[in-house]
Amino acid sequence: MPTNEEKADENNGSPQSPHARKSARELIAIIDQQDRQLSNLHTHIHKTNVIRSSLEQAADIADLGHAIWDDQLDRDIYVSDVMAKIHGMDVATYLEKISSLEAYALLVVEEDREAYLAYESQVEHQSAHSDSFVEYRVRIPNGQIRHLKQQTRLLPTEEGIGPQYLIVMQDLTKARQAEEGLRKGQEALSNSVALLRLSAKIANIGHAIWNYDLNTYSEVSEEWAGIFGYEQSEFLNKFATFEADLELVDPADRQRYLDYYNSEEDLDIEYKIVRRDGEIRHVYQLYHYDGANPSQAFVTLQDITERKRTEANLIQSSKMITLGEMAAGMAHELNQPLNAINIAAENISQQAARGRADVPDHILKKIDRIKEQVFRASSITDQMRIFGREAKEKSYAFDLKDAVNNVVELMEPQLKLDEIKISVEPLANQIMIWGHQIRLEQVLLNLVANANFAIKSGGKIQKMLSIAVSQESESWVTLSVSDTGAGIPEGALKRIFEPFYTTKDVGVGTGLGLSVSFGIVHDMGGNMIAENTAQGARISVELPIIKA
Repeated sequence: MPTNEEKADENNGSPQSPHARKSARELIAIIDQQDRQLSNLHTHIHKTNVIRSSLEQAADIADLGHAIWDDQLDRDIYVSDVMAKIHGMDVATYLEKISSLEAYALLVVEEDREAYLAYESQVEHQSAHSDSFVEYRVRIPNGQIRHLKQQTRLLPTEEGIGPQYLIVMQDLTKARQAEEGLRKGQEALSNSVALLRLSAKIANIGHAIWNYDLNTYSEVSEEWAGIFGYEQSEFLNKFATFEADLELVDPADRQRYLDYYNSEEDLDIEYKIVRRDGEIRHVYQLYHYDGANPSQAFVTLQDITERKRTEANLIQSSKMITLGEMAAGMAHELNQPLNAINIAAENISQQAARGRADVPDHILKKIDRIKEQVFRASSITDQMRIFGREAKEKSYAFDLKDAVNNVVELMEPQLKLDEIKISVEPLANQIMIWGHQIRLEQVLLNLVANANFAIKSGGKIQKMLSIAVSQESESWVTLSVSDTGAGIPEGALKRIFEPFYTTKDVGVGTGLGLSVSFGIVHDMGGNMIAENTAQGARISVELPIIKA
């Protein structure tokens, strides 16, 4: 039976009652559940801390800072370490110095300040999810410039607080520096390419890549195509095969070029090409084999026509100097017997005039004729000496008439011997030219000699050579030499002024005379034109006139 104490406990609702014991078990279960929840909370907090730490590390790596701006306080109420670090400060210093929008704006470089403030003034009108941003530069306390990208979003706040904004900022300085370095590198590369192309253009050098497997060009430069007179795309379309490309080689050099192409030893060659307009040009070609890709070769091509012309001019000049020295020597030697003949003839005339010699009148007339011819011969030898003198002096003004008269006087005896009639249209007015009279006489002498040869070689019954001067304007004069020869072959008209090109038989012409003449006239600012006429051929020299 229960004791009195037990009865008292039952009556007082003691924990020892069944109901009390049941409540204790439930309480323990609740406590266990709370312990588990607390453990889960600790785990969640730990995970949150890990995530937050990872995010902070990621933000640090990405130079991504953030802050919370309170519009009522007009200052940041929170600044991350990265945010402060971006601006070259710690958090405390940042919060102390950046006490207002105006204080922060002073960090922004002056050129970017207006754009920054305009962005800030627009933020209050933007939605909480606006993706707009602004890029600007700030100058941090150590004087360095930082490139920043900022995005601001409205934060939800309790009543009476705010508005507040989340500011996310990324430091783009390294990226912008890399971009600037890349831009400068690209600019330097572009400048280098431009300089190389300019150098190639000045030097008349083009390049191409030849593919041996496809037997075609993989690539050609603009300069390469330009040497042949074509645009880049035109050239690749028109000369896609070796057979088509071979058409560009002058027929006289095609076999030699084929041998060169098939050779495994020869890497360079000089040959002639036929441009689109029919002009013949001299080129130098060099192959560079690609060791990493044996199926292709890098080819360079240089237009050396001007160099060949210069070399030809030097050769011709050397010949002319030698010829001039010989002419001067011959003139000197001829003058000795001419002087003796003249003295003897003059002595006979004087003796007859004094009555000391009985000389018939018809003999005296012959003696006078001898003296005239001696004088004429002396004049010719004097002209030979002048012609043989090298023109080393600077350019000067001279009368075109003097140059024409000197050449006519020099060549007229030879033309008469060849039974060729010479016609010279007299110059009514003085026409002054700038250059070297001797060199222009060399040009005219060459033209007259060529005309003489053409008339003798295949001329008509009427042997005529004419020299004419026409002035169609105040600035230009045209000096032309025409003949009644067989004319210039049509295929040679465009090549007649090329070095080493001649229509004469082997051993007769060198192909340098007209080329040198063309260079002389070109140096005087003029031009030369070759054409056929109804009677034969005509070569004209166009020269600028010195205005009085």
